[in-house]
Amino acid sequence: MLTPLNHAEKAIRLCGAADCIRLEIGAPLSASRRPIFDKEVAAARESLGDDKAFDRAWQEGRAMTLEQAVAYALEETDE
Repeated sequence: MLTPLNHAEKAIRLCGAADCIRLEIGAPLSASRRPIFDKEVAAARESLGDDKAFDRAWQEGRAMTLEQAVAYALEETDE
């Protein structure tokens, strides 16, 4: 079952993956989109409430391949 904490961790992993993948393919966020992305990441960090857990989830996301990130994003959970 997904809890708000699980949602924050998943969001952080996916944001880390997206950020890394964009850099790998040479498509960084535009200057107009970066503040929105940063605000969303900050909200997820605040929701998680643990900097070490945030850093761990972010790095786990950055380690994902595109295929892994897509599969993770599409994973269904029991609610």
